[in-house]
Amino acid sequence: MRTPKFRATVLVAAMWSIAACAERAGSANDSAAESQSTRADTPSSTAGASPAAWVVTPSGIGPVRVGMRTSELTAVAGNVGSVLAADCEYVRPGSLPAGVSVMLVRGEVARVDVDSTGVRTAEGATIGDDPSRLAELYAGRTTTTPHKYVSGAQYVSVRETAPSDSNRIVFEVENGRVTRYRAGRVPEVEWVERCG
Repeated sequence: MRTPKFRATVLVAAMWSIAACAERAGSANDSAAESQSTRADTPSSTAGASPAAWVVTPSGIGPVRVGMRTSELTAVAGNVGSVLAADCEYVRPGSLPAGVSVMLVRGEVARVDVDSTGVRTAEGATIGDDPSRLAELYAGRTTTTPHKYVSGAQYVSVRETAPSDSNRIVFEVENGRVTRYRAGRVPEVEWVERCG
């Protein structure tokens, strides 16, 4: 027959064992949380980033800038998939908003294309705007030319504020509304056929 002292010793040992297990589980949870926090800071997990994080300028979108090499693009915007190292190709980094793609020319960011709503320029222009809003937002900086393929449609090009800068934003306007736009360097930003 076991004495009360023996039972108390077993009970204390069991409590110590439970406490040790709980501490190890807490450490494991802390490590997992820290790992998730670290992953949350990586570009590939910023797919749910707010639209404010992905503002378009003539030089790119968010941290993606014209002139970046593919490795730099991957570092700021996430996985770009397999790159063919072609003269011209499009990639869709994992963290960019839906409807945004990046043109690479000889392995370097040349422009970004926006084909869906929800992504705005630094001045606030977006798909669905009319030409008068573009003229207001970019007063004195726009040039309008006829669309190459669509009768009655047009391109509204916006130049940078510094005359020496050759980067542009080009809006495509059909039926009085912006249907898509692109931003980047000349001459690539003016290519109507994209990589074609």
